[in-house]
Amino acid sequence: MALLQIKDLSLTIGDDVILKGIDLTLEPGEIRGIVGESGSGKSMTAFSIMQLLPNGSDTSGSVMFDGKELTQASEKQMCGLRGDDLAMIFQEPMTALNPLKTIGDQVAEGIRLHGNVNARQAREQAAEILEHVGLLAAEFPLNRYPDQLSGGQRQRVLIAIACAMRPKLLIADEPTTALDVTVQAKILKLLKSLVDEYQMGLLLISHDLGVVAEVADSITILKQGKVVEQGPTLDVLRQQKHAYTRQLAEASSHQPVRLTKPVLSADAGDTTPLLEVRDLIVTYPRTRKHLFDRPDPLEAIDDLSFKIYPGQTTALIGESGCGKSTLARTILGLQQPASGEIFFSGDKIIPGTPQAMQQARQDMQIVFQDPYGSFNPRHKVARLVGEPLHLRPELGKEQRMDMVEQALRSVGLGSGDLDKFAHEFSGGQRQRIAIARALVTQPKLIIADEPVSALDVSIRAQILDLLSNLRDAYSIAYLFISHDLSVVRAFCDEVMIMQSGKILEQGPVDQVFDSPEYDFTRELLDAAPRLDKYI
Repeated sequence: MALLQIKDLSLTIGDDVILKGIDLTLEPGEIRGIVGESGSGKSMTAFSIMQLLPNGSDTSGSVMFDGKELTQASEKQMCGLRGDDLAMIFQEPMTALNPLKTIGDQVAEGIRLHGNVNARQAREQAAEILEHVGLLAAEFPLNRYPDQLSGGQRQRVLIAIACAMRPKLLIADEPTTALDVTVQAKILKLLKSLVDEYQMGLLLISHDLGVVAEVADSITILKQGKVVEQGPTLDVLRQQKHAYTRQLAEASSHQPVRLTKPVLSADAGDTTPLLEVRDLIVTYPRTRKHLFDRPDPLEAIDDLSFKIYPGQTTALIGESGCGKSTLARTILGLQQPASGEIFFSGDKIIPGTPQAMQQARQDMQIVFQDPYGSFNPRHKVARLVGEPLHLRPELGKEQRMDMVEQALRSVGLGSGDLDKFAHEFSGGQRQRIAIARALVTQPKLIIADEPVSALDVSIRAQILDLLSNLRDAYSIAYLFISHDLSVVRAFCDEVMIMQSGKILEQGPVDQVFDSPEYDFTRELLDAAPRLDKYI
């Protein structure tokens, strides 16, 4: 008997039809990938299995799990299954974790609830599973809070919570979206080993066909709530019988068109850099656990220097916790360095006057890694996207609204979305809103912290084309923080490889990727999933 068998599953929420006759099966020890665009029904299929649907939902069809009909199960019965036999890794770690509880308490909570152990035993098991996913107690003690971890480290905490009870069925909703390629490879290997060892079933929801191709035994392609194609992974990806499958495969290897030649450091001549960082050092105080052994502060960024010229796109690549996001915050003036200088358009802004920083901020924007966490949930899209326009008080109300609508249209949304709240959108759609907010002032520099990591491949291709067109039209420069090496090769001019707060090597993308000087760079390149190996 199949571990999971879904037959003719349909879902409506209010007047909206979300799922239309979904059929799929999952055997013990099988990994099935679920792929589709944002809004295709991937996450709602998972929520239907977990019975975590919003009010006003109406379902029909059958969801059989381990011989139990979940659509007829009571909430008490589901509470007994969730976190024990059924577990889920959610897409956005910062919103899924409780910011007021330590990571140790959050991992131990499910163990105490389902494992019949005392508090001390639960914490011991929590420490073991955290180490199993790469968070060693020496570096990440159980008393850390989620905001003290990087995005990738928070994702690993979620994986530890989900895997703590060795569930029969694990649903992973974009489990490696926020992870760099080396950690992604380790996490995928870990999930695959857990499936093999415990013969649990894994539903892997992803927009990355390369990831699915590497680990999934079977694949289901969803479009607008319907299954358009499914079967053994390699057969589906190689045969591509449905036009939509071909569309996804083509978008995965999309190359944005570059219309203008970038100004690179090698041929810059007398051109003034748009952004120049000199000898930057950023430190953090060490945790109380380490105060007596090593009283010196932790150097998150260690003597870092680089330049970005107008219209140039520079990628910043490195493992989680290496200092990428700290660098972004420092450039924006949100983090004070211990020493060093930062210049923008030739003017010193750090250290500098508040007036100099305020002037520079009119020409700098950022797209954050976690779109939902960067929005005020009480504000509607019109206000969220128009927020940066407070830097331009000369604009009238009508001008502001016109600019907001234009920014939304440029990322594939419309005026009908102005009066909606962020929670009414899928993860990919929220990322598009975040990009629209960054674009609304037409800045000279955009710091993009994983700007397309939450987007499905077709929307990702559209966004990369959009960013490329804006770069050509307005000479916008990008500091492009990413773990997706295929995106970096397709979109960026230069690349900086960062390790432990230092720039290990930098140069033109093709030069660094084709002839890396360091083993660390080669490890990053080898760990990156590649769809072209399978089709």
